[in-house]
Formats: sequence, structure tokens, C-alpha cells
Amino acid sequence: MRLNWSAQTRSKYGQSVSGDGYAVIENQNSILIAVIDGLGGGAEAAKPTKLALEELHQHSTRPLKELIERCHKALHGTRGAVIGLLRLEFDHLRASYIGVGNIGIHVISDRVIKPISKNGILGHNQLPTLLEMTYTFNIGDIFVLYSDGISTRMITDSALHHAIENPESLALGLMERYGKTTDDVTILIAQTQ
Repeated sequence: MRLNWSAQTRSKYGQSVSGDGYAVIENQNSILIAVIDGLGGGAEAAKPTKLALEELHQHSTRPLKELIERCHKALHGTRGAVIGLLRLEFDHLRASYIGVGNIGIHVISDRVIKPISKNGILGHNQLPTLLEMTYTFNIGDIFVLYSDGISTRMITDSALHHAIENPESLALGLMERYGKTTDDVTILIAQTQ
């Protein structure tokens, strides 16, 4: 099995640096997907995002809850960030999601897959009680992770409800149609094949 994916990011109007970031990290039997949104915008918002991405790359095979805790610890003393982590395990067709803050996730599947994030900010105060949700997925399912710079109206776009031939153009089109100019924007689209 493989993953057909693409991500698009854009900084908010007037900024040259985005505080958003993403990662797709392939391991032996799984793929870790992350979308991170550093609080605010610009270079200061990019700092906690960069720190979180470093933690994820260094420890990508660790359990999702542990990854969140490591990122939380690494981000102390920064503005903080919100995060969504998705792990796709191919041997068991299992998807696990954990999120802190307002990272959105939408799944197009014949199965009921409705993961949610808990309110909170990495690097600030105490983490919320972490909620890891696990589902079985089908080959062909589409996973969309996005920062709050994308309007939630995006999930109703008919382009999402068809097989993806070109995820790059789909992500770019959705970003152009639903991305806010007043915030950094990240959208990542992944279809299992």
C-alpha cells in the first residue's frame, strides 16, 4: 500500500514566513502525518512549529500520546502551537488520530471516521486529557488535515468526494477557494492506495 498525498501552505497576507508546518514521515509499517500551527504569524510563530517538527522527525515511531507530550515539553517558553497527528498503519488498515487545538481533520470513507481534537495549546500550562481515536480505514479513503486558516466550508467541496488523481492541484485549489488571507494556511490531502 502507498499514500498519494500533497500539502500546500501559505503565509498570511503581509507576512513572508508561515507559522504553519506539516510532515509526512514514512516508517516501516506506518506513516505519521502532522499539521502544526504556531500561535500568531510570522517568524515567531514558526519557531514552535519548527521545534515540534524536529521532535516528530526524531521520534516518529513513538506512540502518538508520547509525541504530543514530547512536543509540549519542547515548546515550553515559546508562543506555543496546536497540532494534529495521524498515524496510518498499513498492516492492520488502522488510522489513529490525536489533536490538541484547532487543527481540523476530515475523512472521506465508507466507514464512519470522525476524529476530533481537544482544546489546548502545546507548550502552555497543562495539556488537556489526550484523546487518541482509532479507526479501521479502507484503501482509497481520503484524509484531509488543515489549519484554522482554511474555512471549514471546505469539507463540503465536491472535489473531495472523488478519487484523487492529482492531490497537488486539489490541495492548491482548496487553499485558493477556502484559505483565509488573515491567517497562515496549511492543507494536507492524503489518499491511501
